[in-house]
Amino acid sequence: MRILSFSLFCLLLSAPAFAQIDAKLNLGSAIFGGLNVSADIAIADNMSIAPGFGIATTKVTLEGEKYNFKVVRFVPEYRYYFNPDYGADRFFVGAYGKLAALSAGEADGYRIDGTKGTLGLLVGNKWIAQSGFVFELNFGLGTGGVFPGADGDAPFIAAIDALSKVDVRLGIVAGWRF
Repeated sequence: MRILSFSLFCLLLSAPAFAQIDAKLNLGSAIFGGLNVSADIAIADNMSIAPGFGIATTKVTLEGEKYNFKVVRFVPEYRYYFNPDYGADRFFVGAYGKLAALSAGEADGYRIDGTKGTLGLLVGNKWIAQSGFVFELNFGLGTGGVFPGADGDAPFIAAIDALSKVDVRLGIVAGWRF
């Protein structure tokens, strides 16, 4: 975790050296109660890296038990843009990873923790207005697994793992280019 934190810190310090950064918010997640933010950093006219962070909560009922399910995730992406107009825009394909910390609890206070890892492919289109406004639609499909924490409840983690073998991403994203 220290290496990841240090790497992110170095990336943020070096960000001003890049020509452009698109700060983005996933509106689709916001509609459903989550918060996903990212920074698409151009490393060439037709390539970018996009570190993203998100949080979400949902309620899950399993075998009659109700759980409050919380997720904190880090989502790095690599994108290749075909025929960009303004650099790192228009149609793209890419790859993404997702590292998520899962936490769930029952009404009686019992906590269950785990980690989810995912790898996937991403396609989409990004439009840039002359004013700097960014709008993007994307779709991703991946696969991964859930690993229980030290005090993880194996049946619960197994059920969540079965539900999360396929990772589907839908993005309706808006932001601003700096």
